[in-house]
Amino acid sequence: MDNKGIYIHIPFCTKKCNYCDFYLITNPAIIEGFINSILAEIQISSELYKNDFFDSIFIGGGTPSLLPCEKINKILIKLKEHFNISVNCEISIETNPEDFINSPDKLRIFSEIGINRLSIGVQSFNNHELRFLSREHNSDEAELVLSEAKKYFSNISIDIIYSLPKQTSGDLLRTLEKSINLGLPHLSAYTLIYEPETNLFKELNMNNFEKNSDIVESNLYDTFNNVLRNSGYEHYEISNYCKTGFKSVHNLKYWEYDNYIGFGPSSHSFYKQKRWNNVRNIIKYINNLNKGKLPIENVKELSKEESLLEFIMLGLRAEGINIGKFQKLFNIDFKKRYNNSLETLIEKKYGFFEEDRFRLTEKGYALADEIVSRYF
Repeated sequence: MDNKGIYIHIPFCTKKCNYCDFYLITNPAIIEGFINSILAEIQISSELYKNDFFDSIFIGGGTPSLLPCEKINKILIKLKEHFNISVNCEISIETNPEDFINSPDKLRIFSEIGINRLSIGVQSFNNHELRFLSREHNSDEAELVLSEAKKYFSNISIDIIYSLPKQTSGDLLRTLEKSINLGLPHLSAYTLIYEPETNLFKELNMNNFEKNSDIVESNLYDTFNNVLRNSGYEHYEISNYCKTGFKSVHNLKYWEYDNYIGFGPSSHSFYKQKRWNNVRNIIKYINNLNKGKLPIENVKELSKEESLLEFIMLGLRAEGINIGKFQKLFNIDFKKRYNNSLETLIEKKYGFFEEDRFRLTEKGYALADEIVSRYF
């Protein structure tokens, strides 16, 4: 069965971190209007997907764990009332450590309302790095929250940001060793990106610090990758590592070119070769739904060639090109069409065949974007 995913965007944060360019707002007074609107969006949309089945729900943001637990529960109840949700559905929520310091009961309540996977924005176990990233928690608080979370959740992921200015391999190793010693089954690792319009980008342009060279960043990537793989983590997507049985069901939908539906302002959807997004403005979002109108824009039906390239690009980032699925979607023999490219990539040890997939090696992962551009 072709199960699909649901993404819920909760745009609220206490403040905007200096590196963040996601759509978010810091005004809690608008939460009630937002909740009413997202419940309406779920109900109005449901008629379009009454024959579809869903096995993942990802509540992201922003910081969803800022919301009272009963608000999150309302959203989950509404989804289960109007969509065909699998009994074993993976239900993830993004959180920050500080959200549980003064409200430790939230962990228990999240578990009781059906959430079964936590994604916690730890970013680092070095306090000087957390201060640089303008985070509100410290290393001890993160460790305390993770230890408490393990009482209620077996499926826990943390985000880590690396390649900070002047970061040493020793700094990164301390974060990795702490993560491994805590027995965390899933880690997502992201290099620090200086997005335009962020405070960090402005500081960079003011020469307050220097960005790492490609060589330094590559060395830190190698450190991250080698330590985790040698510690029993599978590198199953460029930025994601897990212990056996803990791949993210929802995130794999993006890389496997599966369908997903987004709710909330600025969320994105992909369904039957069409992409669209919701308006990136909470007032417009609420006003549209008050009129009984879905808040979508930028609807694009992908051409066969666009879909084909996306399928390859996304697949090579993760567990490879599913050759049978490629044939089914595009009626093209993948091996024949790209025979010369595949032979070259295998010869250079950038790729290999594994059962019904063509995958990149660790060496290939590091050059994934370049490989897609040059060979496909």
